[in-house]
Amino acid sequence: ENANLQEHTARLQKQSDKLEAEKGGVEKTLVLLQEQWKSEFEALKDIRQLLTQGGTKAGDVGETVLQTLLMRYYETLNKRNPRYTTKIQSIPVIYDINNRTNNATLPLVEDKEGVTYKDYLNVAFSRKNVKNRNDYLIAGIYKMMYWAYTIERSHTLTTMQYDVEKMQEAHKMMQIIQYRVENEKDVKGNYLFLTWQRQWQINVLKSIYSNKKVDMNAYEKEKLIRPSNMNFRILSEGMIFTLQESLRYLGEESTRLGTAAIKSVFIFL
Repeated sequence: ENANLQEHTARLQKQSDKLEAEKGGVEKTLVLLQEQWKSEFEALKDIRQLLTQGGTKAGDVGETVLQTLLMRYYETLNKRNPRYTTKIQSIPVIYDINNRTNNATLPLVEDKEGVTYKDYLNVAFSRKNVKNRNDYLIAGIYKMMYWAYTIERSHTLTTMQYDVEKMQEAHKMMQIIQYRVENEKDVKGNYLFLTWQRQWQINVLKSIYSNKKVDMNAYEKEKLIRPSNMNFRILSEGMIFTLQESLRYLGEESTRLGTAAIKSVFIFL
């Protein structure tokens, strides 16, 4: 009997030590994430300073910042969703971003006339099975920025010649893209893009979406939808912020969309 008690006590102690170790690991991770987020937002503050420097064109700075943020977003997206990209389709997209050209065309849209960035985004967010979904998303975002900043002739533009309405549209569209990347699902209830979720969150939310019986008492709603990875949100917020500051530099207003307005957009027209 004493032997069983000792064994039980030892097992409990082992579990307690394991929990303490895990707690320590989580606390260290949180500290690292806080430092990372702090540095990211410090970088965004630098963007504001650049955009408000006298004589600096909003387009020049905006293009450079968006180019950097979009490449980091692409790299992070491919690491998290490696099955939805290929070198064949990513190489021309990366080339365009790095060289500020607009030559990449991807299948499903290349045979259409009058193709715009919205065609690429509609493919990226299709609820059907889409190969290379990442490539269509990034191509769509880049082509939107290229269109908004008139990049093909931005070196000849003065500040007053930028098309404010295009920038305002891109600012709104980027907010819609951010929301849809985080929330959109396919016909089977699978997330189109994995960004903020842990595997257990994916499994539970998929069960709920499929109307399977789930013991919700076992989960806290707040934890169920709490992001476990903020990298995507930070980078997309950086792009939204850059468009906002470009507009402010041009003396124009920007609009922050509410969730209801964002949810009403099912297709990019």
